[in-house]
Amino acid sequence: MNTLFWLTLVVEGIFALGFIFFPGAMLGNFGVVLNDTATTMARLFGAALLSFPVLLWLAVHSGKAEFKKGAAAALFTYYLASAPVLIIARTTGQMNAAGWSVIGLHLVLLFWFAFFLIQPKAD
Repeated sequence: MNTLFWLTLVVEGIFALGFIFFPGAMLGNFGVVLNDTATTMARLFGAALLSFPVLLWLAVHSGKAEFKKGAAAALFTYYLASAPVLIIARTTGQMNAAGWSVIGLHLVLLFWFAFFLIQPKAD
């Protein structure tokens, strides 16, 4: 599980910092043009996204299986909710074809977190 946590920590950390400091460039890659309000919302999203690396850092360094499972459940919930939102955005033309890369990433992480959540508890 730590490999998944580290990978997600790095990926979400990069996205979080990108949204905070370079929202136009981050979303411009996907064909999205931001106005001032959308730029603020993208930065706010980045600030929220920054909580994932913090949670995952704590989970990696925790010896408590329940804490790790809780962290996995939190990220699973995010990917479960965000994947359809991204798919709708892409299929309605709100993002260019590069949007499929983020959708793919979200789906891979969704199923990877799901895999760990359905594992039987080791006693």
